[in-house]
Amino acid sequence: MTNRVKARNSAAPSASVTVREFRTADREWVAAANIRHYTELEGFDASFARAVDSALDMLVAGRNDEGSKFLIAERKDVSAPAGCIFFSAETPEIGRIRLFYLEEALRGRGVGKHMLDQIRDHACRHAFKSIRVSTFDRHEAACHLYRIAGFRGIERDSAVAFGQNMRQIDFELDLTGQGDA
Repeated sequence: MTNRVKARNSAAPSASVTVREFRTADREWVAAANIRHYTELEGFDASFARAVDSALDMLVAGRNDEGSKFLIAERKDVSAPAGCIFFSAETPEIGRIRLFYLEEALRGRGVGKHMLDQIRDHACRHAFKSIRVSTFDRHEAACHLYRIAGFRGIERDSAVAFGQNMRQIDFELDLTGQGDA
């Protein structure tokens, strides 16, 4: 691993938050937090809950794959999950981030960037050549985070997803020349 990669991991995101590996018991929180946020605040329909459950089924089934990395941000004051990010292989050279979520109280405090940096470092150590993630243009903070992290975005045409008319943005980060990739 290069010094640049090591330096990225040197700072903790916040004294009140720790980032740890996903545990099977976290699945219920991950599903509930994502579904609650996106249905109550974003207006997504019931198809979103089915998509989250399907994604978690697929991710948990591949949890022991060497290239997978699932992280939970946990608030130390209440020992409760407050964020998650899941990374798994899409192909042997391309990894994908799914279900990246942070509670509002943790946004803008470096926690999401720290989690994203851990995924990038993991991907480099496991020789992935790129990382992909998809989101919607209405998720401005997420789009901003991906762009400042070096991801390039490609916007799709507007379409209805989860009962909402939105424009999907597919981001990709080229890892060639970074870390051990």
